[in-house]
Amino acid sequence: MEKEKSIYIKYGSRVTAGAAELLYDRILADPALSPFFIGVDMDILREHMADVLTVVVGGPDMYKGRDLVEAHADYRITRDDFLAVAVHLQAALTELQIEPADIETILAAVGETADQIINA
Repeated sequence: MEKEKSIYIKYGSRVTAGAAELLYDRILADPALSPFFIGVDMDILREHMADVLTVVVGGPDMYKGRDLVEAHADYRITRDDFLAVAVHLQAALTELQIEPADIETILAAVGETADQIINA
């Protein structure tokens, strides 16, 4: 029986850097979420998100950013904010033609970080 390929191997940078790029394009266009990113270096943030997604989808752990709790401590992030970002991530992954089952897997893994990010 052939071992199932990781999502990382299956899609490559499309599911990491591509998803991070589209995700933040969507977030920055969202009036409810864009204020969180005023004054933030978006190039660095996109790179960090691509690294986080790499880990989430079974690739190598290259993340060099701050701990998720520390990185989000200065923001009042609600469950609704977190869920809105998840909706944007789902839309970005759909646009990138990631298979629905793989999108569910990615969203479930990202959902496991909620307690580290939601702080309001």
